Amino acid sequence: MASEFDYYDLLDEVNCADTCEVVIALCELINKLVSDVEFLELECISTRHLLSQYLDKERGEALRMDILSNLAPRYSGEPAYELFKTIIYSGGDPLEFHEHLVKVRKACKGEWPCFH
Repeated sequence: MASEFDYYDLLDEVNCADTCEVVIALCELINKLVSDVEFLELECISTRHLLSQYLDKERGEALRMDILSNLAPRYSGEPAYELFKTIIYSGGDPLEFHEHLVKVRKACKGEWPCFH
């Protein structure tokens, strides 16, 4: 696991006067990718819940119990992700923000809009 100072090494290797725009552009791209991950997670959970209604009782219940399995991995500890969190969210992880977790809980109950 990376130490809390590893992500600063990324900036030490570049002349920030020349590359700050690049760093910010990459952080903005990561932010868009995180938004895509959030949406796709909610769609996956919602689809699993919908599918569970069409399975026999035992399998449907098993799927609902395992509804959060094999979703996108979390990236904490990755130097680029740590730098992104520091620059854009003051160190917070948008994949763990309350707003997203509330949506996940709703999707687990079948309350998320599903476009199927």
